[in-house]
Amino acid sequence: MDIQFLGTGAGQPSKARNVSSLALKLLDEINEVWLFDCGEGTQNRILETTIRPRKVSKIFITHLHGDHIFGLPGFLSSRAFQANEEQTDLEIYGPQGIKSFVLTSLRVSGSRLPYRIHFHEFDQDSLGKILETDKFTVYAEELDHTIFCVGYRVIQKDLEGTLDAEKLKSAGVPFGPLFGKLKTVRTLFSKMVLK
Repeated sequence: MDIQFLGTGAGQPSKARNVSSLALKLLDEINEVWLFDCGEGTQNRILETTIRPRKVSKIFITHLHGDHIFGLPGFLSSRAFQANEEQTDLEIYGPQGIKSFVLTSLRVSGSRLPYRIHFHEFDQDSLGKILETDKFTVYAEELDHTIFCVGYRVIQKDLEGTLDAEKLKSAGVPFGPLFGKLKTVRTLFSKMVLK
């Protein structure tokens, strides 16, 4: 899991910093990239990275101020131009109004996407857990801002490990019922297995 900042600026871009956007690269875990906010110029910042737009599977919008969403129409259209690569559907999570903004922008510009967008809108009454997969859970909680705004918390579920029998043998752990018990404990103390 890697985090790549694409923009950390405030309400408008500067020569040194773009407006809000962050990529959560989950390439090793699920071969996807999740984007958090998509301010103007985000597609240009992505071109300076190793991120492939088709790997972006989910976009999470914190609020509907322009410095967090004005890059969406351009990014979505650029993602569509990867005709030689497999097109995958995209999910967009955000406050109520994000669907209207995206669909209106695409309609007015005459943009046609070869993939589907699945929208997940919420308001103050539908916060909390907004996404659960087999490896991650995402929560949205309201933040204090001039308009309805959320912060996201991404939690990776516990990873299942494998028991290395050779290491246990070399540590002096006798083969038998203890091996099975070791697979089920979450925390192992040396006094549990060593004399």
